[in-house]
Amino acid sequence: MKKKSKAKPQKVKSDISFKDSIKTRLIGIMILVVAVPLLLAVLISYKTSTEKAKEDALDLLDARANYVESSFANIVQENIIALETFATAPSTVTYLAQQETGEEVIPDDVVLTQMDAINTNIADGNESCILSIPSGDQLLRTDRKEATNIADREYFQKAISTGTIAVSDIVVSKAAGNRITIICVPIINDGQIIGTIQRSFDLNVLHEFLAANVEDGYIADTTGTVAAHSQYEITADDEPEDRSGGEFMTSTESSGQFSGKHNGDIFYQSWVQEPLTGYYVVIAESNTKIMRAARMSALTTVVLGAILLVIAIIISFVLAKSFTDPIQAVKDSLAELADGKFKKVEKYDKRKDEFGSISKATNSVISTLDGIVSNIKTSAEDVGSSSEELSEMANQISHTAEDVANAVQEIATGAAQQADEIQDATQNVERIGDAVGDVQDSAGDLSTLADKMKKASEVSSRSLQSLQDSSAEMTEKIDEISRTIASTQTAVSNISEKVEGITSIATQTNLLSLNASIEAARAGEAGRGFAVVAEEIGKLAEDSKTMADDIRKEMSVLLEEAEAAVVAAEDVKDGNNNQQVALGETLDAVNGMLDDIGSTVGGVQLISEGADTCDTSKNAVVDTMSTLSAISEENAASSEETGASMQELSATVTTLAASANSLKAIAEQLNEEMKFFKA
Repeated sequence: MKKKSKAKPQKVKSDISFKDSIKTRLIGIMILVVAVPLLLAVLISYKTSTEKAKEDALDLLDARANYVESSFANIVQENIIALETFATAPSTVTYLAQQETGEEVIPDDVVLTQMDAINTNIADGNESCILSIPSGDQLLRTDRKEATNIADREYFQKAISTGTIAVSDIVVSKAAGNRITIICVPIINDGQIIGTIQRSFDLNVLHEFLAANVEDGYIADTTGTVAAHSQYEITADDEPEDRSGGEFMTSTESSGQFSGKHNGDIFYQSWVQEPLTGYYVVIAESNTKIMRAARMSALTTVVLGAILLVIAIIISFVLAKSFTDPIQAVKDSLAELADGKFKKVEKYDKRKDEFGSISKATNSVISTLDGIVSNIKTSAEDVGSSSEELSEMANQISHTAEDVANAVQEIATGAAQQADEIQDATQNVERIGDAVGDVQDSAGDLSTLADKMKKASEVSSRSLQSLQDSSAEMTEKIDEISRTIASTQTAVSNISEKVEGITSIATQTNLLSLNASIEAARAGEAGRGFAVVAEEIGKLAEDSKTMADDIRKEMSVLLEEAEAAVVAAEDVKDGNNNQQVALGETLDAVNGMLDDIGSTVGGVQLISEGADTCDTSKNAVVDTMSTLSAISEENAASSEETGASMQELSATVTTLAASANSLKAIAEQLNEEMKFFKA
């Protein structure tokens, strides 16, 4: 008989729905395990980032207000130091004393030169210094304009009556027609006020100062009237801006922060009161601008979270595919086997992991079964042919006695051949049993490997927990660094205050040097040497002031770098916190894998139980083959008896025909059963 050609294997359609697939569930679980904590972390991070950014912006607003107030105080202090130096100079006291006696000891030009030196040293563009007596009459003016009486001025009355420094609110200068504030210092001799020295300060200079330091801010006097604004100049013709309704006017504190609405937007304002003048420095920032920067900062976190989520989804698909594709391939192969086709697992048997081992074992079983079935088919075809021949011989014996001997011989030969073929089939069945044993061994090895993988995952879980603890310790170290930098900022601020003192001393020394030069000039030839010394002292004072200014600039740079270091430390701390969250998520994923490995071990046990069932079935088949072999031997004996006794030929032929028909039916049944296998 001709062998049928092998049909091309068709792809088995899966009977498992998409929603019930392990691949779908595995992908969904992995995405949920990663996405839920990640989304929560992103939402929390977004909220905390915006709140922290807003808080930092408001703190920065306070810091800028303090910085502007400090710089404004330096301007005021510089004027006061210069005026006090002039007021305490012996030449100034002598000059005012001679006004009462009428004796001209010091010329007006000498005192005017000292007053001009004040303007020269401060160099802020203001050229108006005025020397007055207790009656309010002005004696000398550095602007050389006509003298007037200022007895009705509030600041003058305060300086004369209290003997302390007085600073005026906003004043419109009668001489220059501009908006100014006046610093008035009393001149005291033996406890008696003998006059005042005052200096005008053009408020337009404060506008330039504010514009250079802040975007939106202003300085208001003690009545709440705006003295200068960073965004525009205020002239004497402009209507005064009244901010007396601001919270800083009613507060008992020297600084603070408040908010209000303007043009539909919320504005935050930080204010500080300068103690010497009583003026208020106010810095404003809109909520829109503050939150824009805060949201931009938080948006970075959101974008990063989205990227990580996409990466996690991709990894979930890849990982799930790497798990389910080998299982699907083995399933397809077994489905083909259930349909009687021998299809090996391709591609995945090259892998080095447990799935590769399963694929190799499956291919080995399929190869073995393919060989066994091929041999059984061949034997069944041979049995069918022999039974047909035996039937023909029996018919021939019934027609002619001459062919009885030959027919009997052929029957004996066929029976012996049948016994041999049944013996071969028995051996093939035993080889099936050996193959089933190999499957059992492979299932045991697979279970051992699954246990090892579970132990390795547990070790990884403990390592991730240790790494998470180390990350927490790093966060504490970063906090210590932030506190150290904050201490450094405090120390630098203290040094800056000391530098301001050095500047003050240098200014006073310079004025004293100037007074000494004047005294030396009055002494004539005898004071020439003293004049040289005074000049050297003046140079040293100038050098000291220059060095103090340089130190102040360096301190400012150091403060900025310290602030930048604090911000960097906070960024590192945030990144470390994010790392702790990622480690926690990875730890949860590893723990989830431990459960999946446990499920795999259960599946391997089911395979082992199936192999046991095959082994039991093999024993039953061996028993059946032994029975067939005994029947064949009986047929051979019957054939020999027929040849020995021709008298019993008729009965023997009848028996032989019945046996031949029975054997033919068995062969046909075996061939029909073998058609199930398509190989």
